[in-house]
Amino acid sequence: MKRRINGPAIRDKALRAARALSLVLLPLALVVGLLGSAPAMAADPPVDNSQSDLAGVPTDRGMVVELWKTGGPEVKAAAEAALTGSDDDVQRFLDVAGDKAVQDNRVATAQLAGIGGQELMAAARSALAGTPDDLDAFLATGWQDPLEQDQRVLVAQVIDGGGPIVQEAGRAALRGTAEDVSTFLNSGRYDQREQDDRVQLAQILSIGGPAVRAAGRIAINGTADDIREFLEVGQYVARARDQEHATVAQLAEQAREAGRQASAETKAAKETSERAIAASKLAREAAKKAADEAAAAKKDSAEAASAAGRAAKAASQAAAAAQQAIDASRAANNSARIAANAASQAAAAAAGAAQAASRARSAAAAAATDASNASAARKAAENARNAAKGAGVAADAADQASIAATEAGNAAKAAAGAGGNAIAAADAAVEASSHADQSDARAAEARAAAAATRRHAAEANRAATAAEALARKAAAAAAQARDSARSAATHANASATAADEAADHAGDAATAANKSAAHATAAQNAANVASTAVAKAQSVYTLAREVETEELLGRTNAGIERAKDLKTEDDERQAAEARAVQQARDRDAEAQHLAAEAAEPGADTTTIAGKGRKLAMLAMQSGNPWARAAAESALAESDSVVIEYLRTGWRTAAEQDDRQRVERLAEESAVKAVRTAAEEALKGNATAITAFLTKGQYEAGAQDFRVAIAQAVSTGGPEVRNAGQSALATGTTDAYRQFLTTTQYTARGQDERVRAAQLIDSGGPETKAAARIALEGPPQLLHTFIESGQYKAQRKDLLAATHLVQVQQLIAEAAGVAATAQKDAALAGKVAATAAEEAAKAEEYARQADASADEAQGHAERADRYAKDAEASAARAAESAKTARTAATSANQAAHNAATSAADATVSSELAQASASSAWFAADHARASAIAAGKDAEAAFTAAVDAFTIAVKKVAAEEEARRKAAVAAKEAAENDPGNKARDLYKCGMLGCDAVNNPVRWCLHNEIACDILSMGPAFNDAMNQLWGTMKDVSGFGQLENCVEMRDFWSCPELAKEATISSKLKLLGATYKALRDLQRGCQSVSRLRSGPGCGSHWISVDKLPHHYMSPNNQGIRHAEDFGITGTYNKDTGKAFLRAVDQLVKNPGTRRIEGTYRKQPATHYVDSTGLHASFASDGPRVGEYLGGWRSEGDQLLYLLRDGVL
Repeated sequence: MKRRINGPAIRDKALRAARALSLVLLPLALVVGLLGSAPAMAADPPVDNSQSDLAGVPTDRGMVVELWKTGGPEVKAAAEAALTGSDDDVQRFLDVAGDKAVQDNRVATAQLAGIGGQELMAAARSALAGTPDDLDAFLATGWQDPLEQDQRVLVAQVIDGGGPIVQEAGRAALRGTAEDVSTFLNSGRYDQREQDDRVQLAQILSIGGPAVRAAGRIAINGTADDIREFLEVGQYVARARDQEHATVAQLAEQAREAGRQASAETKAAKETSERAIAASKLAREAAKKAADEAAAAKKDSAEAASAAGRAAKAASQAAAAAQQAIDASRAANNSARIAANAASQAAAAAAGAAQAASRARSAAAAAATDASNASAARKAAENARNAAKGAGVAADAADQASIAATEAGNAAKAAAGAGGNAIAAADAAVEASSHADQSDARAAEARAAAAATRRHAAEANRAATAAEALARKAAAAAAQARDSARSAATHANASATAADEAADHAGDAATAANKSAAHATAAQNAANVASTAVAKAQSVYTLAREVETEELLGRTNAGIERAKDLKTEDDERQAAEARAVQQARDRDAEAQHLAAEAAEPGADTTTIAGKGRKLAMLAMQSGNPWARAAAESALAESDSVVIEYLRTGWRTAAEQDDRQRVERLAEESAVKAVRTAAEEALKGNATAITAFLTKGQYEAGAQDFRVAIAQAVSTGGPEVRNAGQSALATGTTDAYRQFLTTTQYTARGQDERVRAAQLIDSGGPETKAAARIALEGPPQLLHTFIESGQYKAQRKDLLAATHLVQVQQLIAEAAGVAATAQKDAALAGKVAATAAEEAAKAEEYARQADASADEAQGHAERADRYAKDAEASAARAAESAKTARTAATSANQAAHNAATSAADATVSSELAQASASSAWFAADHARASAIAAGKDAEAAFTAAVDAFTIAVKKVAAEEEARRKAAVAAKEAAENDPGNKARDLYKCGMLGCDAVNNPVRWCLHNEIACDILSMGPAFNDAMNQLWGTMKDVSGFGQLENCVEMRDFWSCPELAKEATISSKLKLLGATYKALRDLQRGCQSVSRLRSGPGCGSHWISVDKLPHHYMSPNNQGIRHAEDFGITGTYNKDTGKAFLRAVDQLVKNPGTRRIEGTYRKQPATHYVDSTGLHASFASDGPRVGEYLGGWRSEGDQLLYLLRDGVL
């Protein structure tokens, strides 16, 4: 009987699955014991082909298996119960599968809503309020347009806060397709921001002093982070070294930039706050609905547990929304901090303008009594007007910053609403769990999710309250600085006018005394404005420290909460792995026991098959590829097939899984002795395979393992040394295995915890915070901190210290300006008193002038000390940057190696699964065909055995040939330092089997063939590679998160990835695969399609490019890393270097001119470029290349001109 499945989405999914089943990948009826003899049992009853047509809908159980594999949590849980139950349970499941899918779709819709903005949130809410068909439509394509609209809004925000190149690229993206917008957000904006930074650096180099140019050249040859650090900190240190002091105009420009940044941060705070509120409200509603459903379930414990699971997911979504609220508060803090900076710079500009006003009044007073001072008065008037203009700009910037800080405070206040919604969701989750069986895992999950959500919500509320208060203070400070700057500008303009008038009427004896006195009074007023501005700058400095302290506290608290979540996930993962190991042992024992029961006369095969189904379900959940394939097929078929699975099928699958593990070792082990021993083991039977896995591999690699342990001992801490020395002293392969796989990591964790605790005691604020976070997280997080994170944190501390003394220097300089203004006012008073013939008064003014001059000198000396402190701190930061880079390089290499290994393992597993499924399908097809031809069960069984045997032998032969070729190529590559096996740009030498199997090729094959033989298939192969790798590795969902460079913001997606607990591993694996794909694209651009052969270097001209008579050529070759006299070898090296620059995915392509002829320039992040003719008879010819800097680099990046 055909079963109608409720719900169109479920029915369509089942039919699609059925068609897929009839092709290759999914086994329908696993014939177990295929390598043994047919069982002595009664013939199976005739098969109803209407229910098990290979070209049509599979058996009911087969359909349930597919729904278990493809369904969400609700469908999967219900399908599991059906598959381990009776036929009636299967029918009941198929009746309710549509309803279960709707529940899953509701959860998926709520989760999807969290990745976008307001438009996507509104579309999700509409779908959730609609019919099941509305949910299907939303999940199919309905989310795409709203997300695109949200992304376009985000691009507009990026444009508002970006530099010229970012703005240009953003506008181009908005004019383009949805893919253009996504590309810009995911990667383009970061690349363009780096170009903006480079242009800004080049502009600074063109006008800076010797120290600025020297520091800038170092930065421009470094990384993007080096350039940003120079722009934010280094240039000011270098300017102090050049004895440059910020002018009023420069302070105004800094204030204007700060105001712009404050506005950008405020927009981010508002947008994030709105998203957090909407997402938390959605989660609260979902949790409440789940709690109501749990209450309504009453005595139906399964349904109550299901509702508790949904409530747990809703609570987790609420926790994520609370994190968004914390992000909003952080953005509000950033706005407040930047507003405080703008206020500080505006206050300093006010002091400068007030000083100019005081000097102008002093000059006016002098001119009133002495005509010879008229010229000085006019000059002072000009300076005062310029200062007034700068102060006006600074005042406007401070006003903008004040408005931004006020709005940021409002956004922070609103974000607190997300915390309230999150707490409500947590309460609902607890309520839902109370209606479920308290021992049920989903009830426990709901309680744990509620506890975590409350933690995140509490921090969200605290952060929002603090951010609001600080934003209000910053807004007030910026407003006061604005008023001071405007007052100073008014004084400066008035003083300029007065100075001009005094110059016009210089030496007029009739009015000299009165005019001089009036100017003196005005000079004193202006000086007082300067002093008031300095006092304001000092109070703003104190406020800025408050904001920075809160910002660090917020980051630390949020980091600790995330670390705790990760620790929980890691603990759960380890527990699951331990359970899986134990279950595997239990499965083997139980299968043997049930097989023995089934062999007894009169055995109750129905009861035994029921137990066997539970066993197969465990294998399908946590087994290896062949075990999963065997279990899936058994669960999809009748009791007789399950009995055969128990008798021999599970063992056959286990043997094939063991063989696959040995095949991997034969190809991928880093130890050649192990690879050789594995190949020998593969020639033997199952017993030989098992012996190799349990003991042989460790014996073969014993010497290499001893070396690895010795290396760990030499570089490890006390606990690692003790454990390693103990393992070496024991001298057994078991001790080596135990240390290398387990003990060393436990010991390393103990050493690292001690080191982290020491850093908390001795480190700066950033280091203390990072160490606290690391100690709360899983071992991987702690290891990353010790390995490289501590050095980054120490560098942050040093940079923060540098910034701190720079601000103190700015205030000291402003104080000196104010003191000088007081001196000028006193001198004006002296002039006026002298004109009025008041000698005593003139003498008092002279004394005041001397005192103010001494005070100004003291401030100058203090500013000089601060400048030296900043220089010393910056030098230490630069030195620490080298240490951080070295540590990061080492860590990244280790992560890359682990990532490549993880990718290899994932692909190997998936391909093994496909091989297993194909073999089972061949057997299944043969068996069904025999039955359809009227043959009995034994004949059908024999046909299946023959088909399976042929399929397995074919798979084994193909795998052996591929593996041996890959190993040979790998070993050849390892022996050739110019061709590293793991080079991400190996796409330049394309493997001949890439078209047939691009996944295997890109990960394993080093054999090269001519790329031109691929033709148009090259791009297709690369696109297939990337799409396949994302699907296989589980990185499709993570793509956006990693490209956004904020892995921490995606914990929910990270949990779903294949290698869930390895945070750095995930990011590195993703990056390795993505870089590989980009590298392939670059090669495609260079060597295939229309571009084939279009880039070339004339052999006759190569010596000229490499070494010209004036040695310029050899200097250019050195820029490409090539040194020594030109010869055949260095010439080839030079060609390879130019080729690699063009192929490098990080290289930017710029169309322009080279010495006035059309050219294409390829420029990397260090300014190294290669230029090729793009038109005319020499099209494609290499014209020249070197590392540009200064104005030349500016023109190249901006205009494409060389």
